[in-house]
Amino acid sequence: MLIITLSALALSPAAVPAPPNSIVVIGRAIQDKKDALATCIGRRCSPDQEIDASLALAEAQLIAGKYREARVTLLDALGRNKRYAMAYPIPVSDLYRANGRVAAHLGIDDDYYRSTWGIYNTLKRGMPDAKALQYSAMMEVAEMMATTRGHDRAREYYRSIIHHAKDDGRPDIAAIADLRMIVRHYPGWAKEEAIRKIADADDEGTRAAQLEARLALARMAYERNDEARAEAIVGEIARFDIRKPILIYAPRWDVERAPGTQEGFGSLGDRQLVQDLVGSVRATSAQSFAGRGQDPLQSNATGAPNSFSGARMPLAVEDMWIDVGFHITPQGKVSDAQILRSHGDTGWSKPLLASIAGRRYTPPRPGTANYRTERYTYTSGLEAATGSHQELHSPNARVEYFDLSDISAPD
Repeated sequence: MLIITLSALALSPAAVPAPPNSIVVIGRAIQDKKDALATCIGRRCSPDQEIDASLALAEAQLIAGKYREARVTLLDALGRNKRYAMAYPIPVSDLYRANGRVAAHLGIDDDYYRSTWGIYNTLKRGMPDAKALQYSAMMEVAEMMATTRGHDRAREYYRSIIHHAKDDGRPDIAAIADLRMIVRHYPGWAKEEAIRKIADADDEGTRAAQLEARLALARMAYERNDEARAEAIVGEIARFDIRKPILIYAPRWDVERAPGTQEGFGSLGDRQLVQDLVGSVRATSAQSFAGRGQDPLQSNATGAPNSFSGARMPLAVEDMWIDVGFHITPQGKVSDAQILRSHGDTGWSKPLLASIAGRRYTPPRPGTANYRTERYTYTSGLEAATGSHQELHSPNARVEYFDLSDISAPD
């Protein structure tokens, strides 16, 4: 189900959501899912069944752009079901994950913070022996910290993961955490040597991290316009069973000013990287860490992951989002990138579309679907207005993302 993967799990490609004339069909799907949830509650279905029905409804609402309705659905579901966390830790943690990511798209960062910790605490208490799941959840906490607190806090949490994973005899998890800390939260000048050290390791238990590190090196080669070196690295890993195209490189891009905001946004930075390589190559190593995937907007910049304006004027960023569709060619390039649906002003998205057009992926398998659809939301965190209890969007703009590629047009 899409909505439980809003932390950017790589999803299997499928049909593109239909263009704007499908809104009536989507509306019918929302009503059908409301009816299904009401029926489930009425017959006192089990908590996991009710959570599934709630997630299905929130997913349909989110795809239709009804972010706040999706949030109400998820908060209501948490209110009814969080007390079952010990008996149903994975479904309840899925609710927390979905609620946290919807909150992030709305800029409600306090709830994004609480819900992301809710994922970890639920899994730790309900599945105390499931260390891999707990470490995965703690990596989500680290990335949430990057969004809400900046790179220093993210590094602090990754270092804790590395330390405890080594103590638990999980070098695979420690290596993945080390790599993601380096790639996402190190300054540019410090990355390549540290990444190469992981890529060149000969420990069979850290194979997943080695492969992810090699693709990070390929991205850096693309950045230097060294296509021969980048493609050689991609060729080296072609023998592994990668189920779907993986994002390797996307050009840097800046957010353009949207109406109601002020001039002077800085760069959002180098916010793209490999998607879910660990999951894609899981079959190559029985001990590899089942990672949660990678957001192509994830910052690798040296400062906080948001762009900043020079003054403290609030942003007008309510209900600004786009759905982008594109093909991945047999050469791993992007073709036919276009906005399929949108809401609100879209001027901020022009450099994003240019960046998407310049992406490089691992080549798709012959005969497999190669069309992708992605949702991008222009937002910023809410903060208390000076001298008032009212909350306004801060000037620290960001773009949130999730994958729509597994969603077919409703029938």
